[in-house]
Amino acid sequence: MTVAERRLIRILTLYALALLGLHLLVSRLPADLAFFWYPEKLVGPEGRLAPAEWLWGIYPYVYLARWLQVALAVGAGAITLWLGFGRVGSVTLPRFPMRARAQVLFALASWPWFWLGRTVHTRWGDAYILVKGIAHPDVRLMFNWQAPLDTYLHAHLFRLGERLWGWQDAMPAYWILSSVAGALAVWVLLRLAGEVGRSHLERWTLFGVTATLGTMQLFFGYPENYTLISLLMLVFFWLGWRVTRGEGSLWGPSIVLALAHGFHPSTLFLQPALWFLAWRAWRREDEPLWRGLTAVILPPLVVGGGVLALMTAGGHGLDAFLGPEAPGGGDHRWWVPLTEATGKWEYYTMFSRGHLMDILNEQWLTQPFTLLTLILLMVFFWRNLPRDGFSAFMALAAVAYLFLIVTWNPDYGGQRDWDLFSTAAWPATLLMVYWMTRALRPEALLRAGGVVVLNQLLYTAIWVWSNTLPWEWP
Repeated sequence: MTVAERRLIRILTLYALALLGLHLLVSRLPADLAFFWYPEKLVGPEGRLAPAEWLWGIYPYVYLARWLQVALAVGAGAITLWLGFGRVGSVTLPRFPMRARAQVLFALASWPWFWLGRTVHTRWGDAYILVKGIAHPDVRLMFNWQAPLDTYLHAHLFRLGERLWGWQDAMPAYWILSSVAGALAVWVLLRLAGEVGRSHLERWTLFGVTATLGTMQLFFGYPENYTLISLLMLVFFWLGWRVTRGEGSLWGPSIVLALAHGFHPSTLFLQPALWFLAWRAWRREDEPLWRGLTAVILPPLVVGGGVLALMTAGGHGLDAFLGPEAPGGGDHRWWVPLTEATGKWEYYTMFSRGHLMDILNEQWLTQPFTLLTLILLMVFFWRNLPRDGFSAFMALAAVAYLFLIVTWNPDYGGQRDWDLFSTAAWPATLLMVYWMTRALRPEALLRAGGVVVLNQLLYTAIWVWSNTLPWEWP
């Protein structure tokens, strides 16, 4: 290994060990520290966040028995140390499933895991409103500007289940669609890793790093609006890879992204990445400008017009969108305030400890190694990083989504809206692991990828398991 590779691996290893230690200590840290990081409005008696959960990005670890916490940390720490500093030697990985039939069978085999690990509570975000509102006889929620097609689809599935099987709320509808989306996401990741990776090690690294993100919780029967857009985003990135390789039409990613807009407007932040694909096709493939513009503009116009017609027919037209159902949550404020938090649901300002801690917690929960690894790759391997179309495409998507999660103002503080920001993990992590496969040689890639996958898998498995435990609203 080169000096740069050793440095990257050792920093990742030390960071992983420090994070394991923090997980072990989280239940022992004084709850009073919450008042240093967060304002009393958020963690006080009337606040939304329990003081003991101020490190909410790693707090799920406390749901394990103490002996199991220690055993898992010791085991993961020992393997992490071996990967970072020991003699790995020759490790033979199983062949990556490249045939279409094998990938389909692999994806189908993942579905029971998504179903068995399904979320059983409605603690996060708008889950309670959606699950109960869709079924409530006086509400019958079906039209919702925050996630038009997502709410409409789940509401229709609930009504079918209510008629055929007597469903009492919409939870089974979310369980079914979320777990099926998970199996489809596994298939998409297999396809993407199979095409992007040049060896079995690269393919397993691409798949393993992405499939162990905390954001995968969205596919475990999660009752919210961000599961189906996650699937569509992964398809968009896969088709974008094909377009950058000259193997597909711009219409494919454009149609998929337009559908994603109809399911949730946060995906509008991926538009710059789509326009880059169109610009690249025009500059490098000598494609007529009008053809690229048509492919980029027409699908969102058609989907947007269809969504507007659907919402208008349901009595929730533009008046509702510009009025009581305007984006921005309960107070319709879009951005984190710069200097003063004055709104009812605003808890901190942009450059504050509370905002910083929410961002850190979000990263620890959903993509604990992504941003650090991206920084290390840029510091140690800047000259070796690919300057190709896929890097630019994914960088635009990653930067745009990271801008969203840093500037958007959630109603309930970061913990309640972890899911809204969790989809930022997809583009940033795909960019990171793509750069890893291109910058690191096989032994270094095995070590670095092993550290990331091992630790992410531990935290995500515990996070998923913690959400299979009942939780009652206080």
